[in-house]
Amino acid sequence: MRVAVLRGVRNFVVEDVPQPEIGEDEVLIRVKACGVCTSELYLWNGKFKGLSFPLYLGHEPSGVIEAVGKKVDGLSVGDRVTFLSEAGRCFAEYAKAKKSNIVRIPESISFEEALGEPIACAVNGIRRSSINVGDTVVVIGCGFMGLLLIQLANLRGPSEIIAVDINDERLKIAEELGADKIINPLSSDPVKYVMENTDGKGADVVIEATGEQTPLDIATKIVRIRGTLVIFGYHVGAPRIIDMERWNWKGLDVINAHERSPEVYVEGMRIGIKLVSKGKLKIKPLITNTYPLEQINKAFADIDAKVKGLIKAVITP
Repeated sequence: MRVAVLRGVRNFVVEDVPQPEIGEDEVLIRVKACGVCTSELYLWNGKFKGLSFPLYLGHEPSGVIEAVGKKVDGLSVGDRVTFLSEAGRCFAEYAKAKKSNIVRIPESISFEEALGEPIACAVNGIRRSSINVGDTVVVIGCGFMGLLLIQLANLRGPSEIIAVDINDERLKIAEELGADKIINPLSSDPVKYVMENTDGKGADVVIEATGEQTPLDIATKIVRIRGTLVIFGYHVGAPRIIDMERWNWKGLDVINAHERSPEVYVEGMRIGIKLVSKGKLKIKPLITNTYPLEQINKAFADIDAKVKGLIKAVITP
Protein backbone atom coordinates (compact mmCIF):
# COMPACT_ATOMS: atom_id res chain seq x y z
CA MET A 1 0.00 0.00 0.00
CA ARG A 2 1.01 3.64 -0.35
CA VAL A 3 1.77 5.73 2.73
CA ALA A 4 3.11 9.27 3.19
CA VAL A 5 6.23 9.24 5.35
CA LEU A 6 7.66 12.46 6.78
CA ARG A 7 11.37 11.98 6.09
CA GLY A 8 12.44 15.46 7.14
CA VAL A 9 11.22 19.04 7.54
CA ARG A 10 8.74 19.85 4.74
CA ASN A 11 9.46 16.50 3.11
CA PHE A 12 6.72 13.89 2.90
CA VAL A 13 7.67 10.96 0.66
CA VAL A 14 4.99 8.56 -0.61
CA GLU A 15 6.29 5.03 -0.22
CA ASP A 16 5.07 1.46 -0.75
CA VAL A 17 4.86 -0.65 2.42
CA PRO A 18 2.95 -3.81 3.44
CA GLN A 19 -0.67 -3.46 4.58
CA PRO A 20 -1.15 -3.39 8.36
CA GLU A 21 -1.78 -6.79 9.95
CA ILE A 22 -4.79 -6.79 12.23
CA GLY A 23 -5.24 -8.53 15.56
CA GLU A 24 -8.28 -10.46 16.72
CA ASP A 25 -10.00 -7.34 18.08
CA GLU A 26 -9.03 -5.02 15.21
CA VAL A 27 -10.33 -4.09 11.78
CA LEU A 28 -8.57 -3.11 8.57
CA ILE A 29 -9.91 0.07 6.99
CA ARG A 30 -9.37 1.48 3.53
CA VAL A 31 -8.84 5.18 4.19
CA LYS A 32 -11.09 7.40 2.10
CA ALA A 33 -10.28 10.73 3.74
CA CYS A 34 -7.96 12.07 6.42
CA GLY A 35 -7.97 15.65 7.62
CA VAL A 36 -4.80 17.63 8.25
CA CYS A 37 -4.45 18.84 11.85
CA THR A 38 -2.60 22.01 12.82
CA SER A 39 -0.49 19.97 15.26
CA GLU A 40 0.83 18.03 12.25
CA LEU A 41 1.66 21.26 10.44
CA TYR A 42 4.08 22.06 13.26
CA LEU A 43 5.80 18.72 12.70
CA TRP A 44 6.01 19.24 8.93
CA ASN A 45 7.42 22.78 9.11
CA GLY A 46 9.86 22.03 11.94
CA LYS A 47 8.20 24.21 14.59
CA PHE A 48 8.59 21.33 17.02
CA LYS A 49 12.21 21.10 18.10
CA GLY A 50 14.25 17.91 18.45
CA LEU A 51 12.21 15.88 15.96
CA SER A 52 13.33 12.39 15.02
CA PHE A 53 12.46 11.17 11.54
CA PRO A 54 10.79 9.29 9.91
CA LEU A 55 7.32 10.18 11.16
CA TYR A 56 3.98 8.63 10.16
CA LEU A 57 1.15 11.12 10.55
CA GLY A 58 -2.60 11.34 9.96
CA HIS A 59 -5.13 10.98 12.79
CA GLU A 60 -8.41 12.37 11.39
CA PRO A 61 -9.56 9.47 9.17
CA SER A 62 -12.69 7.95 7.74
CA GLY A 63 -13.06 4.99 5.41
CA VAL A 64 -14.51 1.57 4.66
CA ILE A 65 -13.90 -1.65 6.56
CA GLU A 66 -11.95 -4.16 4.44
CA ALA A 67 -11.41 -6.96 7.00
CA VAL A 68 -12.36 -7.78 10.58
CA GLY A 69 -10.53 -9.72 13.29
CA LYS A 70 -11.82 -13.02 14.66
CA LYS A 71 -13.17 -11.49 17.87
CA VAL A 72 -14.85 -8.51 16.22
CA ASP A 73 -18.64 -8.59 16.18
CA GLY A 74 -21.15 -5.92 15.22
CA LEU A 75 -18.97 -4.64 12.37
CA SER A 76 -18.80 -5.94 8.82
CA VAL A 77 -16.75 -5.61 5.68
CA GLY A 78 -18.14 -2.66 3.72
CA ASP A 79 -19.22 -0.63 6.75
CA ARG A 80 -18.53 3.10 6.40
CA VAL A 81 -16.72 4.31 9.53
CA THR A 82 -14.70 6.96 11.24
CA PHE A 83 -12.24 5.89 13.88
CA LEU A 84 -9.63 6.78 16.44
CA SER A 85 -6.23 5.57 15.26
CA GLU A 86 -3.99 5.51 18.32
CA ALA A 87 -0.91 5.07 16.13
CA GLY A 88 -1.80 7.74 13.57
CA ARG A 89 -0.40 6.56 10.20
CA CYS A 90 -3.61 7.43 8.33
CA PHE A 91 -2.07 9.42 5.49
CA ALA A 92 -2.14 6.04 3.78
CA GLU A 93 -4.33 3.75 1.73
CA TYR A 94 -5.02 1.45 4.70
CA ALA A 95 -5.07 1.75 8.47
CA LYS A 96 -6.15 -0.39 11.38
CA ALA A 97 -8.11 0.32 14.53
CA LYS A 98 -9.55 -1.46 17.55
CA LYS A 99 -13.23 -2.30 17.40
CA SER A 100 -13.81 -0.10 20.47
CA ASN A 101 -12.43 2.92 18.61
CA ILE A 102 -14.76 2.77 15.61
CA VAL A 103 -17.98 4.69 14.91
CA ARG A 104 -20.22 3.98 11.93
CA ILE A 105 -21.17 6.84 9.61
CA PRO A 106 -24.46 6.98 7.68
CA GLU A 107 -24.67 7.12 3.89
CA SER A 108 -25.91 10.71 4.14
CA ILE A 109 -22.47 11.91 5.31
CA SER A 110 -19.51 12.02 2.94
CA PHE A 111 -16.15 10.65 4.01
CA GLU A 112 -14.68 14.16 3.86
CA GLU A 113 -17.30 15.35 6.37
CA ALA A 114 -16.88 12.37 8.70
CA LEU A 115 -13.61 13.45 10.32
CA GLY A 116 -14.46 11.92 13.66
CA GLU A 117 -11.37 12.90 15.64
CA PRO A 118 -11.54 16.71 15.30
CA ILE A 119 -15.34 16.61 15.58
CA ALA A 120 -14.91 14.68 18.83
CA CYS A 121 -12.40 17.26 20.09
CA ALA A 122 -14.88 20.07 19.51
CA VAL A 123 -17.79 18.16 21.06
CA ASN A 124 -15.79 17.24 24.15
CA GLY A 125 -14.46 20.79 24.46
CA ILE A 126 -17.98 22.23 24.50
CA ARG A 127 -19.19 19.56 26.93
CA ARG A 128 -16.50 20.73 29.36
CA SER A 129 -17.08 24.43 28.77
CA SER A 130 -19.90 25.06 31.29
CA ILE A 131 -21.94 27.07 28.77
CA ASN A 132 -25.45 27.63 30.13
CA VAL A 133 -28.68 29.02 28.69
CA GLY A 134 -28.46 32.79 28.48
CA ASP A 135 -24.67 33.05 28.71
CA THR A 136 -22.51 35.43 26.72
CA VAL A 137 -19.90 33.36 24.90
CA VAL A 138 -16.82 34.54 23.02
CA VAL A 139 -14.92 32.29 20.61
CA ILE A 140 -11.51 33.68 19.67
CA GLY A 141 -10.27 32.05 16.46
CA CYS A 142 -12.49 31.05 13.54
CA GLY A 143 -10.47 28.31 11.91
CA PHE A 144 -11.96 24.86 11.38
CA MET A 145 -12.14 24.09 15.09
CA GLY A 146 -13.43 27.52 16.06
CA LEU A 147 -16.23 27.26 13.50
CA LEU A 148 -17.18 23.87 14.93
CA LEU A 149 -17.14 25.31 18.45
CA ILE A 150 -19.43 28.19 17.46
CA GLN A 151 -22.03 25.77 16.08
CA LEU A 152 -21.83 23.47 19.10
CA ALA A 153 -21.92 26.35 21.58
CA ASN A 154 -25.17 27.51 19.95
CA LEU A 155 -26.77 24.20 20.91
CA ARG A 156 -26.30 25.12 24.60
CA GLY A 157 -28.62 28.14 24.32
CA PRO A 158 -26.38 31.17 24.96
CA SER A 159 -27.89 34.64 24.61
CA GLU A 160 -25.00 35.81 22.42
CA ILE A 161 -22.00 34.29 20.66
CA ILE A 162 -19.23 36.70 19.72
CA ALA A 163 -16.68 35.50 17.15
CA VAL A 164 -13.24 37.11 17.02
CA ASP A 165 -10.71 36.64 14.22
CA ILE A 166 -8.36 38.71 12.03
CA ASN A 167 -9.67 37.03 8.85
CA ASP A 168 -12.83 38.72 7.54
CA GLU A 169 -13.60 35.79 5.25
CA ARG A 170 -13.73 33.40 8.18
CA LEU A 171 -15.72 35.86 10.26
CA LYS A 172 -18.39 35.93 7.56
CA ILE A 173 -18.63 32.13 7.73
CA ALA A 174 -18.81 32.33 11.53
CA GLU A 175 -21.80 34.66 11.18
CA GLU A 176 -23.48 32.28 8.73
CA LEU A 177 -22.96 29.41 11.17
CA GLY A 178 -24.48 31.14 14.17
CA ALA A 179 -22.26 33.90 15.58
CA ASP A 180 -24.38 36.87 16.68
CA LYS A 181 -21.53 39.38 16.50
CA ILE A 182 -18.25 39.23 14.56
CA ILE A 183 -15.19 41.32 15.46
CA ASN A 184 -11.89 41.76 13.66
CA PRO A 185 -9.34 43.08 16.21
CA LEU A 186 -7.47 44.81 13.40
CA SER A 187 -10.38 47.20 12.95
CA SER A 188 -12.43 46.99 16.18
CA ASP A 189 -11.62 46.47 19.85
CA PRO A 190 -13.14 43.18 21.11
CA VAL A 191 -12.40 44.10 24.73
CA LYS A 192 -14.34 47.36 24.44
CA TYR A 193 -17.29 45.68 22.72
CA VAL A 194 -17.60 42.85 25.23
CA MET A 195 -17.31 45.10 28.29
CA GLU A 196 -19.78 47.68 26.92
CA ASN A 197 -22.33 45.01 26.01
CA THR A 198 -22.14 43.15 29.32
CA ASP A 199 -22.48 46.22 31.58
CA GLY A 200 -18.77 46.01 32.36
CA LYS A 201 -18.98 42.46 33.67
CA GLY A 202 -17.36 40.51 30.80
CA ALA A 203 -18.29 37.29 29.05
CA ASP A 204 -19.46 34.23 30.95
CA VAL A 205 -17.39 31.84 28.83
CA VAL A 206 -14.43 32.65 26.59
CA ILE A 207 -12.97 29.98 24.32
CA GLU A 208 -9.43 30.61 23.04
CA ALA A 209 -9.08 28.58 19.84
CA THR A 210 -5.92 29.91 18.21
CA GLY A 211 -2.93 28.68 20.20
CA GLU A 212 -1.34 32.16 20.16
CA GLN A 213 -0.29 34.61 22.89
CA THR A 214 -2.27 37.72 21.90
CA PRO A 215 -5.67 35.96 21.77
CA LEU A 216 -4.88 34.41 25.16
CA ASP A 217 -4.29 37.93 26.53
CA ILE A 218 -7.58 39.16 25.06
CA ALA A 219 -9.43 36.18 26.53
CA THR A 220 -8.05 36.96 29.98
CA LYS A 221 -9.27 40.57 29.77
CA ILE A 222 -12.84 39.85 28.62
CA VAL A 223 -13.86 36.88 30.77
CA ARG A 224 -15.95 37.94 33.77
CA ILE A 225 -15.20 37.44 37.46
CA ARG A 226 -15.80 33.74 38.26
CA GLY A 227 -16.23 33.11 34.54
CA THR A 228 -14.85 30.22 32.51
CA LEU A 229 -11.79 30.44 30.30
CA VAL A 230 -11.47 27.48 27.95
CA ILE A 231 -8.02 26.86 26.46
CA PHE A 232 -8.80 25.02 23.25
CA GLY A 233 -6.02 26.32 21.00
CA TYR A 234 -2.98 24.11 20.47
CA HIS A 235 -0.10 26.05 22.04
CA VAL A 236 3.31 25.12 20.70
CA GLY A 237 6.64 26.67 19.74
CA ALA A 238 7.24 28.84 22.81
CA PRO A 239 6.11 29.18 26.44
CA ARG A 240 3.06 31.35 27.04
CA ILE A 241 2.85 34.25 29.48
CA ILE A 242 -0.17 34.01 31.76
CA ASP A 243 -1.55 36.96 33.72
CA MET A 244 -1.88 34.89 36.87
CA GLU A 245 -2.60 37.97 38.98
CA ARG A 246 -5.74 38.63 36.93
CA TRP A 247 -6.65 34.94 36.82
CA ASN A 248 -6.39 34.78 40.62
CA TRP A 249 -8.26 38.03 41.18
CA LYS A 250 -11.11 37.00 38.89
CA GLY A 251 -11.34 33.53 40.44
CA LEU A 252 -11.55 31.99 36.98
CA ASP A 253 -12.35 28.41 36.12
CA VAL A 254 -9.66 27.60 33.54
CA ILE A 255 -10.28 24.48 31.46
CA ASN A 256 -7.70 22.74 29.30
CA ALA A 257 -10.14 21.29 26.78
CA HIS A 258 -7.88 18.58 25.38
CA GLU A 259 -8.71 14.91 25.92
CA ARG A 260 -6.42 11.90 25.88
CA SER A 261 -8.84 9.15 26.91
CA PRO A 262 -9.84 6.94 23.93
CA GLU A 263 -13.22 6.28 25.53
CA VAL A 264 -13.98 10.01 25.80
CA TYR A 265 -12.81 10.58 22.24
CA VAL A 266 -15.08 7.87 20.86
CA GLU A 267 -18.07 9.10 22.85
CA GLY A 268 -17.49 12.55 21.36
CA MET A 269 -17.30 11.00 17.89
CA ARG A 270 -20.64 9.26 18.30
CA ILE A 271 -22.32 12.46 19.49
CA GLY A 272 -20.70 14.55 16.75
CA ILE A 273 -21.55 12.20 13.89
CA LYS A 274 -25.15 12.07 15.09
CA LEU A 275 -25.29 15.88 15.12
CA VAL A 276 -23.86 16.01 11.60
CA SER A 277 -26.40 13.45 10.38
CA LYS A 278 -29.24 15.55 11.79
CA GLY A 279 -27.96 18.75 10.23
CA LYS A 280 -27.18 20.36 13.59
CA LEU A 281 -23.44 20.46 12.94
CA LYS A 282 -22.40 21.58 9.45
CA ILE A 283 -19.07 20.25 8.21
CA LYS A 284 -19.44 20.44 4.42
CA PRO A 285 -18.95 24.25 4.13
CA LEU A 286 -15.69 23.92 6.06
CA ILE A 287 -14.04 21.27 3.87
CA THR A 288 -12.52 23.65 1.36
CA ASN A 289 -9.47 21.85 -0.06
CA THR A 290 -8.89 18.19 -0.93
CA TYR A 291 -5.63 16.66 -2.15
CA PRO A 292 -4.55 13.22 -3.37
CA LEU A 293 -1.84 11.50 -1.35
CA GLU A 294 0.83 12.46 -3.87
CA GLN A 295 0.12 16.17 -3.22
CA ILE A 296 0.42 15.99 0.55
CA ASN A 297 3.36 18.40 0.67
CA LYS A 298 1.30 20.92 -1.31
CA ALA A 299 -1.56 20.51 1.17
CA PHE A 300 0.73 21.31 4.09
CA ALA A 301 2.39 24.17 2.20
CA ASP A 302 -1.01 25.71 1.43
CA ILE A 303 -2.01 25.52 5.10
CA ASP A 304 1.33 26.98 6.17
CA ALA A 305 0.93 29.85 3.69
CA LYS A 306 -2.67 30.48 4.79
CA VAL A 307 -3.86 30.50 1.19
CA LYS A 308 -7.10 32.39 0.61
CA GLY A 309 -10.27 30.41 1.23
CA LEU A 310 -8.64 27.44 2.93
CA ILE A 311 -10.34 26.34 6.14
CA LYS A 312 -9.85 22.58 6.24
CA ALA A 313 -7.56 20.49 4.05
CA VAL A 314 -8.29 16.81 3.58
CA ILE A 315 -6.08 14.12 2.05
CA THR A 316 -7.99 11.55 -0.04
CA PRO A 317 -5.79 8.46 -0.53
